[in-house]
Amino acid sequence: MADLGAVASGLAHEIRNPLNSLYINSQILEEMLAALPEAMDRKEELLSLARANMKVTQRLNDILSEFLRFARPTAMEFVVTDLNRVVSDTLRFLEVDFARRGIELESVFHPDPLPLFADEKQLRQVLLNILLNAEEAMDKEPKVIKVTTGSERDQPFVRIADNGKGIPRQDRKQIFRLFFSTKKSGTGLGLPIVRKIVREHGGKIGIRSREGRGTTVTISLPSEERSKERLSEQAAERPLPEKVR
Repeated sequence: MADLGAVASGLAHEIRNPLNSLYINSQILEEMLAALPEAMDRKEELLSLARANMKVTQRLNDILSEFLRFARPTAMEFVVTDLNRVVSDTLRFLEVDFARRGIELESVFHPDPLPLFADEKQLRQVLLNILLNAEEAMDKEPKVIKVTTGSERDQPFVRIADNGKGIPRQDRKQIFRLFFSTKKSGTGLGLPIVRKIVREHGGKIGIRSREGRGTTVTISLPSEERSKERLSEQAAERPLPEKVR
């Protein structure tokens, strides 16, 4: 219940601020429109207020959408896949945009396939989120993001390292906290969603960062065999419906 209260308070805080702005802007717009036709020569001012309303409303919608993604149970579609291929496909999706922004993508893949039993769509979402965070952290030349796949103790992993501005020491313990964001337009839900997806796969996520030097994110996932065992164990522990008991 305490966690639920914290989530509710955070959500109310995030929604209330844009709603207040929306209300004030609408109130001013109403007053100006009531003064027509005198207000006709204030077209740009009216347009500016209308556009501000649109931006605030969009931010509100973004926050709610991200929160619902976090709060709702994820419908996972597990398939046998290869971590190397999932990572490679994700990098291909971003490489043109990154090149246009002057970001060099380096990739080092494990020489052998890294079989997983996982939801490919969800894993791509995790990788996209982390890679786009890395892109936004770039503040100096050269801009380099290095992506490495491998296996340690029979656990496939992907490691994403950037040479961006890094995470301030005081923020590192809060990066997975709901609604915490250092971005002006951030919702503070991206990394909590990433961690939720990784945990639903039975994996772990670790982040190391040095201010001014960059950030490294490592995601470790269970092997195909171990993942299937874990899901079988969870299914066996799940209580039967009342009608079946």
